[in-house]
Amino acid sequence: MNLRKTFAFAGVAILTAATASQAHAAETDELQQQINTVLANTTGGVQISPNEIAWEGGQAIMSFPLAGEEVAPPSSQAAIDLQTKQAGVSKQSIKDAVSAGEALAAASDSCPTEAFGNDWYCFYQFKDFGGRRLQWNQTHHATVFFSQFDFVNKTSSWSNKGGKYIYVEGRSQTGYDRSCLEKPIVLWQEAPHTSKAFVGASLDNKADCFWTSS
Repeated sequence: MNLRKTFAFAGVAILTAATASQAHAAETDELQQQINTVLANTTGGVQISPNEIAWEGGQAIMSFPLAGEEVAPPSSQAAIDLQTKQAGVSKQSIKDAVSAGEALAAASDSCPTEAFGNDWYCFYQFKDFGGRRLQWNQTHHATVFFSQFDFVNKTSSWSNKGGKYIYVEGRSQTGYDRSCLEKPIVLWQEAPHTSKAFVGASLDNKADCFWTSS
């Protein structure tokens, strides 16, 4: 190989690496833009990691897929710290669970497992547990509006890891949250320890609010 060809190949390699780096940076910027949009459209949210937002000290956490990914990853350490606090379990018990070989970070759907307490439930932006993951673990007898988390009409799949029943409803009047209270449209019920990879075409992107059993 002559010197001219060597320089040509080197130039192509450098250009390819630079293009890949620029593409990754663009994807990362897009992720931050999505997070910024949710923060701007909601109240009380705090970004706790490069891809997560928490509300009310971790009572609700939204996780975004990382750049170039389609599924949100298992909880970051920052989210784990909030989850253990919300569930009332110690960090030592989590470490013990790991050493005992119990599943810690996630099952196939990445909703926090029972190691963090027996009540985590998650909603997903896309079917097959893809896109953004919005999760809770507390009892909510009062209706929770997805509009508070910029997640109106964005649920395509769900996972209920805990012992509660989750009741998901739609608004009878578009753009009016109180219609979830006054005349809700019942969409589906989530039994304890169940999940659904797709809610079905008739229910896709229809969820506006939910409440739970004790």
